[in-house]
This record gives sequence, structure tokens and C-alpha cells, in this order.
Amino acid sequence: MSSIPETLNEQYGLDRDHPRVVIACRVMKTEIDALLPADAPIEVHYLDQNLHRTPEKMRFMIEEKIAEVADYAAHIVLGYGLCSNGVVGTRAVKQEICIPRVHDCIALMLGSRQAYHDAFSARAGTYYLTAGWVAEQKDPIGTLENEYVPKMGREDAEWGLREELKHYTHIVLIGSRGGDMEELRKRAIANADFLGMKYAEVDGSERYFRKILFGPYDPADFVCVPPGEKIPQKPFLQG
Repeated sequence: MSSIPETLNEQYGLDRDHPRVVIACRVMKTEIDALLPADAPIEVHYLDQNLHRTPEKMRFMIEEKIAEVADYAAHIVLGYGLCSNGVVGTRAVKQEICIPRVHDCIALMLGSRQAYHDAFSARAGTYYLTAGWVAEQKDPIGTLENEYVPKMGREDAEWGLREELKHYTHIVLIGSRGGDMEELRKRAIANADFLGMKYAEVDGSERYFRKILFGPYDPADFVCVPPGEKIPQKPFLQG
């Protein structure tokens, strides 16, 4: 368990009765929980990671959680990216909302938008795996066994999965100190072998997760909107 950093932002008057509330995708639970001190005035709520498949529902689910904490939260931070515009239009009536200025969770796992851009430029055909994706069995093998095979049978399911991922060349595991890397590695390599892809690993970064929990919420890394205003799309599209 991490200790509270000296840089914890106090401008919101955080205390036990008025904590910082983080609403995040459950895919980030391993990374966030590894950094969250037990004595910090920070409350984290995780939402189903399947929401990324139905971005049109994401705003409503996030706002439902915001309504639950509205009477006591000092302010709200989202552990999401733009997520296929799923967060656009989200608002809190009583609190400021800050959200990482990234397109998806891979940039958060790698530590910055620039790190994601560099990784994509170096190897575009990459399917990333993280501790959260593997834990939820949302990796290709897990998706095959739990979703595709029950719906269409193994032969069609395997064909469909390979067709869906045919433009990918690599399975890349993003390292995390919060996960069992040996077990994660075995699962990731099994995915690569099954799909006939090359396997590689990259180091994950705590940078963005620390900022989500402790701030600062600077404009280079976060989009912040005042109470009552909706999260816009435009800042996510700017360099």
C-alpha cells in the first residue's frame, strides 16, 4: 500500500467527510489499488469494463454514480479516456470533474499520450494486454471461450476471432507492479501462440494513475470542467 504523497492537492478541502471521488473503469483496479493509501481522503468506485463496448451507455452509468456521491464528494476525477466519445456530455451538478486527456486506457497504462503515440508509431499492429484485461478474461482467449464459443460454436468462434484480429501482428503485455507478472506473462504468451502473433513486453507507468489519485490536474494531462458543465470532445482531439 502506498503512502500519501506530499503533493496531494489540498485546494478542494479534502477530508473524510468530503473526499476526492474517483470513478474508474475496473480495468485499472490493479494499478490504482496498488497506489491508494488506506488513510487518504480518496474514494474509488469501479464500473464494469464492458462499458467500452457500449460507449453510448457510458455517460449514463458514470452520471448515475456521480449522483450517488454528489452530496459529499469534494470533487470528482474519472479514470477514463475519451473512450469512443463515451464520456462526452458527462457532467456533475455540484462538483468539478477532471478526466485524463487521452483517447483510451492504453495511454494511461503507458503513462502519457506521448508514450502511446511513440508506441503506436513504432509498432502499429499491437494488441495490448494488461493485468486488468487478463483478470477479467477480456483477452482474446477469454473472449473466445466466454463469449464467442457459447454463441456460435468453436469453429465459427475461432474463425471470427482470427478475422477480427487479422491486422494485428503483436501481443504486448504492459507490466504492472500490482499484478503477478509471471502468471500474466504465461497468459499473454498463450494468446500470442494461439493467434500466431509475436510476443513482447513493455514497462507500464504509474505516472497517470498517481495524477488521477493525487493531482495536479494540469491542462496538459487533464480536461477539467466546472460544476454543471458537460465534458466536451474538442480538448481530447487537440495536440
